[in-house]
Amino acid sequence: MGCVIAMKMKFNIRRINESDWGTFETWWKDWGFKVLPSKDFLPDNGTSGLIVEKNNKPVVSTFIYTTNSKVAIFEWPLSDINYKEKDREQAIELLIKGVENVCKAHGYKYLQFFGDNKKYINKLKDLDFVEGDGGYSLITKKI
Repeated sequence: MGCVIAMKMKFNIRRINESDWGTFETWWKDWGFKVLPSKDFLPDNGTSGLIVEKNNKPVVSTFIYTTNSKVAIFEWPLSDINYKEKDREQAIELLIKGVENVCKAHGYKYLQFFGDNKKYINKLKDLDFVEGDGGYSLITKKI
């Protein structure tokens, strides 16, 4: 699944692996998350998803949940809060297109994203995602 894409600069996109967990913990804390999700809350124990790197340094990632239908869900977009390069949006776009390509290759026909990150949602709209109904909350209880 890894590939190098030349946009303005070179990025590498690859599957998330176990060794990325420390990066995610740092990113969640840097973004002000008070409670970090545990690995078993995430798909495949926190390893199902993609991460974009530049010069072997992680820039942005997302987790992919698969379903028993033709719908795949991608969640938890994370990024390095300190990455301020001009190509940040290109990295995000590459990540979203990577999710689409991987899911399509695995037979999924639909992608869903739940979240409230306005910039991320606007980028999705730019890439032909359609916004559904609003006015709902996502709440979770560990049982």
